[in-house]
Amino acid sequence: MSPIRTALIGLSASPTGTSWATSAHLPYLLSSSHYEIVALLNSSKQNAESARVKFGLGEGVRTYGDPEDLANDKDVDLVVCSVRVDRHLQTVRPSIIAGKTVFVEWPLERNLAIAKEMAALAKAHNAKTIIGLQGSFDPTIRKMREFVQTGKLGRVVSSSIVASLGNGGVSEKTTVRYFLERGVGGNVVSIHGGHTLEVVGAVLGGFESYKSVMAIRHEKKDILDGDEIVERDVKNEVPDQILIQGIAGPDKAPISIHLRGGPPLPGTPGIEWRIQGSLGELRLESPSWALSVGREDTKVVFYDGKGGSEVWDARDEGEFGGLPQPARNIGRIYEAFARGEWVPDWEWAVKRHEVVEGLWRGFDGVEG
Repeated sequence: MSPIRTALIGLSASPTGTSWATSAHLPYLLSSSHYEIVALLNSSKQNAESARVKFGLGEGVRTYGDPEDLANDKDVDLVVCSVRVDRHLQTVRPSIIAGKTVFVEWPLERNLAIAKEMAALAKAHNAKTIIGLQGSFDPTIRKMREFVQTGKLGRVVSSSIVASLGNGGVSEKTTVRYFLERGVGGNVVSIHGGHTLEVVGAVLGGFESYKSVMAIRHEKKDILDGDEIVERDVKNEVPDQILIQGIAGPDKAPISIHLRGGPPLPGTPGIEWRIQGSLGELRLESPSWALSVGREDTKVVFYDGKGGSEVWDARDEGEFGGLPQPARNIGRIYEAFARGEWVPDWEWAVKRHEVVEGLWRGFDGVEG
C-alpha cells in the first residue's frame, strides 16, 4: 500500500508550547513506512518553511500558512493537528469540510459544545477522525486490563488512584501559562483529568455514576522560565485538586481518584493505582501520572491473596522501543489506524468531554 500522505499542523522551529508535534508525532512519522509527511501548516508560510528546514524534511514537503490552502491540497490524506487546544477548530475546519481524515490532540477543543460541533461537522462531511487519547494503547494499561478481564483478580471490589500532576502546584512554566486560564480549555482538569479517566475506563470500564470535588488551593502563581520567575502572582482560574468518586465497570465497583497539583514528594511515586479484587490485588506505581504516555520504570505487581506475587514491568523492547517515550503510544494509534483497526474518534472524544464538563458543573455548583 502507498503511504498515507500526512500534513502536520504545529511543528514549530521555535516552539513556545509543549512541542508535542516534535516529541511525539514527528519521531513516529519519520520512522514509519505507513505514513509520509508531505505538508506543514504553521501560523505563516515562513514559519512552516523554517520548521521544514530545521527538522530536515525534504524540499518536496509543501509549506502553508493558511488552513484553506492546506485543505485545498489534493495530495494530503491525513491532517494532524498539534496546536493549543483553543485553536483546533479554526485550523482544521477547512480540512474537515474537504473530507480529509483529521487527527487532533486531546482535548478536542476548549469545551464540550465546540467538541460536539466538530464531531457533527466531521460526520456531515464523511471525514474520518482520530483523537489523541492514546492511554488504552499503552502496554502497561493493556496488561492491567488483561488481569481484570481474564478474571485473575476475580470480581473487582474497589479501586483507588492517587497521583501528583507535576503541573498545578505553586508555580507554572511559561510554556503552559495558559493552564491558569479556564477559558483556553487546556489545563490539568481537561488534560491530566481526561487522560486519567481514559485509562481508568480502559481497564475498569466507564463510570455508571460519579461525584466530584475540585478546589483551587493556589489562587495566584508565579510563572517560571526555567528557574527564573518572569511573572509574579498571576491569577489562577483552574482547580489544582481534583477528586472523583463513583461506580464503574461491569462489577459496579466503587472507584476513588485524587489528582493532586504539584510534584510528588521525594521518594514517593507520581501515581499509585490499586485495584482490589476478590482473588487478589493489583498495584501500579510510576514516577509519572501520565500513564497515557507511559514509562519504562512503571511497575505492576499482582498479589494473589495467598502470599504470592507476580511483577510485571513496562520495558518496551518491541517495535516502538527505539522511539522517544512520547512517540510510542501515539505510534500505536497510527499503526492501528493504518491497519484499519479501532482508534478513538471524535465521538469518543465527546464522551470524555461530557465527563470533564460534569466536573466543571460540579465545581460551579450547577445541578445535572
